[in-house]
Amino acid sequence: MPEAIVIFTGIVVFAQMFDIGLRLERGGAAEFLRDPGLVARSLTAALLVVPLAVSVLIALFPLPPEVAIGLVILAAAPGAPLTTRRSEAAGGDRHFVSALQAILAALAMVYMPLVFATFQQMGALDLPSVGPGKIARQVAAVTFLPLTLGWLFARAAPGCLRRQATLLSKVSKLLFVAFLFAIVLALAFVPDLRGKLMIGWTGVSVIVALAALALASGHALGGPRGDRRAGLAIATVARNLGLALYVAESTPGTLLAIPTILSYALLAILLAMPYSRWTKRRLLHGQAASPDGLG
Repeated sequence: MPEAIVIFTGIVVFAQMFDIGLRLERGGAAEFLRDPGLVARSLTAALLVVPLAVSVLIALFPLPPEVAIGLVILAAAPGAPLTTRRSEAAGGDRHFVSALQAILAALAMVYMPLVFATFQQMGALDLPSVGPGKIARQVAAVTFLPLTLGWLFARAAPGCLRRQATLLSKVSKLLFVAFLFAIVLALAFVPDLRGKLMIGWTGVSVIVALAALALASGHALGGPRGDRRAGLAIATVARNLGLALYVAESTPGTLLAIPTILSYALLAILLAMPYSRWTKRRLLHGQAASPDGLG
């Protein structure tokens, strides 16, 4: 993969994580951490259910190595930058999801190499020999570092942040849109790339099953509040596309996993759309019936 593409993908992820750090509300993470039951359920859904589901699906279905590797990378990449916005479309609790999103992004630099090492030790598939230290450094550079910088900047210069928040958010969004646009252009004008996206009906079926399991587990583990069930479901199914692509592009032997990562991104969004409409309607109905609106 050309180094310029790897660098641009890293810049996109860096900008998205910086924006998350800027918008992490004061006390939001502390409030979330004060509820150990909610923390345990949330981390179980986002960090345990998905890799467990991937291991079962790999064992049950004869998947090509590139599809299996793509699923492992996705399982290892929680904390998608757009989780908060996507969860709001489902009626999710913004404060809860924002705190969870930041915590997942901060954990990524430890979690991703751990998932890779676990799958290698299980012998579930032959992942390329990648040192956990290298993966941790890569992930830290594009997730933990910008997240921390954004959080520190928001607290060191709140007045400047209020003036520049819209501009900073627009820059982050524009970079992400440019990133997606570049992918669309590549698909439109590179026939060979379109052909490589054909991962087969088995691969598609496994991706749909994984996304459905992620949504269902998040919804089931979200607790009694409907807005948190919806938020956790979206946070669980939404894997970090930019980080997954960055790792696939920059790690030897994983480049062929990119079609699986892109296919999951598209299919997961399509599957989450009817879920989001359903939960939003239920929450609106609950708010009409009950003043506390907890659904």
